[in-house]
Amino acid sequence: MAVDTSVKPQTIQLKTQLVKKGRSRILLSETDNSTFRIHCYATGTGENALHAHLNEDHTFVVLKGVATFTGIDEKPFTVAKNNAVVLPKGCFYQFANYGDEPLVMIRFGAHAEKFDHRINPKGEQIGGRAAEGYGDPELIENAFFE
Repeated sequence: MAVDTSVKPQTIQLKTQLVKKGRSRILLSETDNSTFRIHCYATGTGENALHAHLNEDHTFVVLKGVATFTGIDEKPFTVAKNNAVVLPKGCFYQFANYGDEPLVMIRFGAHAEKFDHRINPKGEQIGGRAAEGYGDPELIENAFFE
């Protein structure tokens, strides 16, 4: 087997500006089979459309605040700072920030193909996160998670 010695490590900084309205998503790193993003959600925002990803396992790690997750036939559960939720491909979920402070999470996704198949519980393909209608976030001046 040939060894590719040109592949080098990447370093990233876990920093994002806090939001007071809407949400932000920043791609920190991407490989052929994974993505690593930092997200920030204002109170009342999240991924509020129940959905599943058919080609991607992903994990949300809460760095600040509390996320409230729900799935099909599940009671809501919270994921707080320094905790994570693992969502295997095909797992239906939605979440929101009902707390008093911005929610900051890392989202790590692992996939075999780049195309993301997002479906609703009826099995219908749905649009990406932009379809949830948040628009551009309103940032909190000089306030960062770092």
